[in-house]
Amino acid sequence: MLDLQLTWRGTFGRVRVFDDHVSAETSFERDGLTQVPMDAVHGWRIEPCDFDAVCVEFVTTDDTYRVLLDTSDEKVAGLALRRAFGAPLPSES
Repeated sequence: MLDLQLTWRGTFGRVRVFDDHVSAETSFERDGLTQVPMDAVHGWRIEPCDFDAVCVEFVTTDDTYRVLLDTSDEKVAGLALRRAFGAPLPSES
């Protein structure tokens, strides 16, 4: 299991990658800690958020959930999510 988490400027983000599933939770741009509905996710990507954090974006039909991670975790998160979900969506930036 891979467990990545970050508390950043008052927000919390966590991505856990297991052999058979992925779970994620975030409080970034949310009223409180929110579980990402992984069954509804149809794509993902990693985008820069700031000089010291990246956003893992989980895209559903109705919403985009942004989970903040440390920039040092970007590569390992990308490798694990690519293994779980396939190639990322195109960058929005």
